[in-house]
Amino acid sequence: MLKKYTMSKDKENLLRHIHFPLDDEQIMESIATAVIVTDAEGCVYRFNKAAEIMFDISKEKALGSLYYHKMAVEEETRMQLRFKHVLETGKTFCGQDVSFCMWNGKQVILNPHISVLRDKDGNHIGIIMLVEDVTEKRLTERIMQRKEKLTAVGELAVGIAHELRNPLSTIKGFARIIQNDLDPADPNQEYLDIINKEVDRISRLSQELLNTARNPQSNPYYALQVNDVVKQSVEDFIMEKYMPQTYVDLKTEPSLPLIWGEAERLKQVVMNLLYNAYQSLDNSGYIKIDTAREGDWVRIRVVDTGSGIEPDIIERIFDPFFTTRLEGNGLGLAFVHSIISQHYGYIEVKSKPGEGSVFIIRLPVREKVQTHE
Repeated sequence: MLKKYTMSKDKENLLRHIHFPLDDEQIMESIATAVIVTDAEGCVYRFNKAAEIMFDISKEKALGSLYYHKMAVEEETRMQLRFKHVLETGKTFCGQDVSFCMWNGKQVILNPHISVLRDKDGNHIGIIMLVEDVTEKRLTERIMQRKEKLTAVGELAVGIAHELRNPLSTIKGFARIIQNDLDPADPNQEYLDIINKEVDRISRLSQELLNTARNPQSNPYYALQVNDVVKQSVEDFIMEKYMPQTYVDLKTEPSLPLIWGEAERLKQVVMNLLYNAYQSLDNSGYIKIDTAREGDWVRIRVVDTGSGIEPDIIERIFDPFFTTRLEGNGLGLAFVHSIISQHYGYIEVKSKPGEGSVFIIRLPVREKVQTHE
């Protein structure tokens, strides 16, 4: 038998003196998810604070206007079709990870929930939209997935690299012995040269695997100036490619704060990005590289006016072994990502096909990082 619940006198007296804010406007403003309510014509008459932040539009401008006028032109048709379907059928639409372009051109990932608004008689009189911006969440998930991939590759790489070293040394050693025994004019010398070159190529690949898997604590970090690393990298790159200095536009912000790091490893990062930029230029255009402070971060930015990166592959370019070049092994950018992560920083890329790419590295200033000494 169920026991009837009886409220104590103390609790009853307490509740009488509590004026709980049940005003619908206060509730709307307290909801962390963007809430947009429209009439049957699509005119907005509820627009909470979260919606203002998400769509970068004030409530004053939104109220009374058509909801789709606050979206990018390319999104209007799609949203009107969805609006009409929900209004006519009464069926709720629940979107998952919908790519969306805001009115200011910003690309975001949204989880929209669109439901019909009914009056007391059940008539469809409008629409309620609940919209969650999951852009940052998905970015964080992708970064974590990428780190997990790099960790898995690292564990595999150590084993493979060590297993390859002994047989490669043996192959190259015997090839040299045979070469020494053969007449220099013997046609087989050419085949042995090919063997040696291929052994060297596999050795370099195994070393890159080891570098990707390297423990950041294997070498101590020191206080260093990013500008010095970038300047040295640009000088070495220009000398190696025999190009005029004006080909690479370098601008450094003076008096940048120091960071903790390993100069040689960061130099490899910058050189790798410069090589990628150079390869995308196809003998035309230019490369820009600059540094700056952004709050508690030091930023390195590498810009090129090359061929750009297709949208369908841009999320994969840091994945180990992913490459679009026939001669590439797909470890260069994975190596870059690994080093930056080991320095407690992060890297992002922005690109448009035919317009070039921008790689942005952010490294924490020295005061924000625990030392590895």
